[in-house]
Amino acid sequence: MSSNYVKRITLFKIPKEEDVSALLEQYDILRSTATKNGAPYIVSNEAHRIANHTEERAQGYTLVSITVFKSEEDFVYYDKECAAHAKLREFATAIRTGFATLRFESNLA
Repeated sequence: MSSNYVKRITLFKIPKEEDVSALLEQYDILRSTATKNGAPYIVSNEAHRIANHTEERAQGYTLVSITVFKSEEDFVYYDKECAAHAKLREFATAIRTGFATLRFESNLA
């Protein structure tokens, strides 16, 4: 097992401002309901509007989420088995026009 944290950054293209707000609310729910074996397992999650989303260099992305895990195993669980994440993903799929997900390791939480 790596001593590094596993981080997941997801960028969303969401055209309607009210849908951005709604997805931010879904992230609030995720933070309070995501569990593995009955216990919270996400080290941290933050989701925010992208302030410069109208600039060319933002490429139309309107929301960013950064999620930190203690292990690759927790990262895979989140992606494939977590019921709270599945609900969020289902919600986001209906309102987004694009997304990108990046994964990397860091010794910083």
